[in-house]
Amino acid sequence: MNGAMRFELIVLWLHVLGAIVWVGGLMYQAHVLLPAARRGPAGLFADAARRGRPIAWTAIALVVLTGLYNVTRLGPVERVMESGTGLVLAAKFILVLAAVALAGQRDFAQLPRLARALAAREDPARALGAIAWLDRAVLLLAVVIVYLGLAISRAG
Repeated sequence: MNGAMRFELIVLWLHVLGAIVWVGGLMYQAHVLLPAARRGPAGLFADAARRGRPIAWTAIALVVLTGLYNVTRLGPVERVMESGTGLVLAAKFILVLAAVALAGQRDFAQLPRLARALAAREDPARALGAIAWLDRAVLLLAVVIVYLGLAISRAG
């Protein structure tokens, strides 16, 4: 294996690792921590989500940056467009932007809303409900994004 192939394999591995960390962490929060917060002290969830935020956003940055690099490895633009891969890639790109926007809404609007509600000793149910909805939306988008990524990799 030459150096260029090794580098491309490392970039692909980092891309997959970033996706696993982002989606896996979100899945754990959405399906384990959030239901527990709805039945018990929501402060524990808020603290865990706040502490997990740097890891999640590092993973998101890794996915985006390595994904952009991987796009450059698909070949000439004309061939990518003629094969239909360009359309699939555009759909994937739009869905990634949507997932990142929803994750930003969750982490930088709804989590602070939850913290304010907890600090004021108000009912956190509305903030927790919004977080749950955003988590489900990002997880659904992630399933479609992974499918499209696999379709792109099989087309090449």
